[in-house]
Amino acid sequence: MIDRLIARAEPPDAHTHTFRDIRVVVFDLGGVLLRLGDPLTNFDLELDEAEFQERWLRSPAVRAFERGACDAETFGRTIVREFGLSMSWQDFLERFDAWPEQLYPETTLLLDAVPAGVGRVLLSNTNAAHWSRRDIAAALTGRLDKTFLSFRTGLLKPDREAFMQVVRAYGMLPEAFLFFDDNPLNVSAARATGMRAVLCKGPNEALRVVQRMRT
Repeated sequence: MIDRLIARAEPPDAHTHTFRDIRVVVFDLGGVLLRLGDPLTNFDLELDEAEFQERWLRSPAVRAFERGACDAETFGRTIVREFGLSMSWQDFLERFDAWPEQLYPETTLLLDAVPAGVGRVLLSNTNAAHWSRRDIAAALTGRLDKTFLSFRTGLLKPDREAFMQVVRAYGMLPEAFLFFDDNPLNVSAARATGMRAVLCKGPNEALRVVQRMRT
């Protein structure tokens, strides 16, 4: 039923849509709520940020690992070959494990700023090792209504189904959802479903938007 309604619905107009209409706010994890180290430096890559973001998001090895479809060694060995890294797969995995740094100091403020009665959701491409860190998962406990984690669901952004699982879980039209992500591909994909989506780096940009929901 919800899919038929979505097919008939008009996409939200960027100029007339108000954030007061939002019923669910959907957050990415890394780069929005969680500070990440610089991957270009961390993995010794001679790429610009946009190229890295696209290659990483579309990498078969990354997609398999973050779906929980391969083990860490297979992931490490494949990434070293795929990106032509000048390091061992063991070295890469050590750097990969340390890539997430910590939640931004403003993350709690951002989550608390979501108005009462509006859902707070996490939609993240991530893996069990990163998520299980106590300074990540435990710190977010009780601050989110639902979590959609790729290694559990098997669904990855920017695939349409990753966004539609969130929509179906609430039984609302996509225009009722506001999505924040630091990757332009994911933002574009969310908008293609009819969601309102905003590109942001860190929580401060998202906070300014969330505060507009109260005006």
